Amino acid sequence: MKVFSFRLLCLAATMATGAFSITTSYAQMTVAKVDAVAALVPPAIKDAGVLRIAVPDIGKPLAYKEGGSLKGMDVELANAVAQTMGLKAEISLIPFSAALTGLQANKFDISYGEFYVTAERLKTADFVSNWQDYSTYLVKKTSGFSPKVLADICGHKMGAMAGSAELATLKTAADKCGSNAATISAFPSINNAVLALNSGRVDGVLINRGGAQESIRLDQGLDASGAIGGGPTATAVARNDNSAQLLEALKGAYEHLITSGDYAKILNNNDTAYGAVKTIEVYKEGSTPPTYSF
Repeated sequence: MKVFSFRLLCLAATMATGAFSITTSYAQMTVAKVDAVAALVPPAIKDAGVLRIAVPDIGKPLAYKEGGSLKGMDVELANAVAQTMGLKAEISLIPFSAALTGLQANKFDISYGEFYVTAERLKTADFVSNWQDYSTYLVKKTSGFSPKVLADICGHKMGAMAGSAELATLKTAADKCGSNAATISAFPSINNAVLALNSGRVDGVLINRGGAQESIRLDQGLDASGAIGGGPTATAVARNDNSAQLLEALKGAYEHLITSGDYAKILNNNDTAYGAVKTIEVYKEGSTPPTYSF
């Protein structure tokens, strides 16, 4: 039997510049262990009984802290995946830039973060797709600045979250601006980037579609402009002795959640159904990454 616990979303966004302590209070569904999926879990993780999960502080609707609880699509998916595997979810809210390095340092088994799977990232981690997204420019309505394509950033001050694909995209585009230079700034969280936008330190922020949607909901003075890139996003898996089996266990968990309908319920609960996927793909060392339209 599935138990649902819904709570009102507050209007205050959580500021984050570092890692939060592990939190065990969740507002989400409970799902049953699936024996066929649990059988795929690596023995070392099964014996520990815990799946160590990093959840980057991306903000609403994906991952955020409200009071004593972690909330958002990533938090709910993380907990559902662990339960499907028959494990306890040990979730840490961290800066996005610390996610992949945390996997490399064996601090976590998997990490959320809506990662675009790139050849560079495949050098250090493996990935299992579980959603899809695109990026958009977040701007102030009164600024008169409405960028649509990457070339529109030239001559402007732009920002993105540190370690994100959006930041790398802005830097690559800035290199092509020539004498009409663009200034690119990195921020530890989307909330910090939005503060910089509202204070005039940047003219625009390149952000995931869900983050832009939530930012606009909280501040009607903001607007979204353009659609940049887009394609599958993925959960990162630490590359170590457990990775081969854990990749299959994670893929199996997602496939079960899709088939059972729990995946759709989690996305609907967080207003992220626009990024739902029907199939799950595994990407590991030597795999050809997806093609993104950046």
